[in-house]
Amino acid sequence: MVGPWKVNTWFYGLRIPFSFVFIGWITLAQAIAPHFNPQIYLFTLLASFLGLVVGAHYIDIGSSREKFSPYIKVPRRMLEVGVLAVALGIAVGAYVAAKWNLVFLAFVLIEGFAAIAYPRENPKVVHSYVGFGLTWGTIPFLGAYFIQASTLSLLAIGLSVFVGLSVVMMHHLAIMSRDSPAWKDALYLLKIYNYAVYAVALAAILGRLIII
Repeated sequence: MVGPWKVNTWFYGLRIPFSFVFIGWITLAQAIAPHFNPQIYLFTLLASFLGLVVGAHYIDIGSSREKFSPYIKVPRRMLEVGVLAVALGIAVGAYVAAKWNLVFLAFVLIEGFAAIAYPRENPKVVHSYVGFGLTWGTIPFLGAYFIQASTLSLLAIGLSVFVGLSVVMMHHLAIMSRDSPAWKDALYLLKIYNYAVYAVALAAILGRLIII
C-alpha cells in the first residue's frame, strides 16, 4: 500500500475502487427499472455509502487491528465510527422504505446485518464466496431495482445473479493481484472489469436522466 492508502487510513477504509464498482452496480440496477425517481436513487446511494462502503469497511479494519497494524495505523475510534455509519445507513434505508415501499425494508435489514456480520466473519457462512456474492452483489442489485420498480423482473433477477458472480470474480482477482505469480495479468483484468462497470453504469444513468 502506497500513497494516500498508507498515509490516511480513513481514506483507505473506503476501499476504492471496489466501492465505485459497487455503486456502479447499484446505479445500473436503478437505471434499468421501468420507472426512475432521482430522489430514490440519491437516498439509496446515501444508504449504501454509509452502510456498505463506510460502515462495513471501517468495522473490518477497526475489528482487525492485528491484521492491519503492520501496514497502516488503525485509528482508535474506527470500529465505533463504522458501527455508527451502518446504523445511519439502516436509518436512511428505513426512511426510503417508509416513504416509497415498506417491502424494501427487508433488503435494508439483510444488508444491515451483512455490513456487520461479513467484516466480523460471524457467522462464517456470510464471510464466504457465496455470502460475498449474495450480500455485495445479488441482493443489493435486486434491492436497488425493486425500490424503483416496486417489483422484480426476470431481467433484474438474471442480471443480479451475474452481478453476484462478477463481484466474486473481482474479489478473487484482487487477491491474485497481490499473491499470484501472474499478478500483472490479474491486475490488468481487474482494471478492465472496473472500468467496464463504470462505463456501463455511467451510460445507463445518463441515458435515464436524458429520457427524464
